[in-house]
Amino acid sequence: ISLLNAGLLERGKECRLLLLAMLSGEHVLLLGPPGVAKSKLARRLATLAPGAHYFERQLTRFTLPEELFGPLSLHALQRDVLERKTTGYLPTAHVAFLDEIFKASS
Repeated sequence: ISLLNAGLLERGKECRLLLLAMLSGEHVLLLGPPGVAKSKLARRLATLAPGAHYFERQLTRFTLPEELFGPLSLHALQRDVLERKTTGYLPTAHVAFLDEIFKASS
């Protein structure tokens, strides 16, 4: 907890929640105004897990599914199979930070 919380003020509860979520394989939704270290905590959490894949995107109303889930495989489409190349995208991430999630389109 001290590695996650180093240099941050009043983020102890968030640090404990993030570590608990990481250990239990669950999700955490951090709500707050800009500048309260939400993204910094997510980046630090990813560094605590060696070999963990980190994914970060700032969502807008123009964000496309391909930006989060990966592009469609053209090779698979030729075989009439709908398949995404997910390597490096949200489905394969161990730690993900989606900023401005409520500003995203449906």
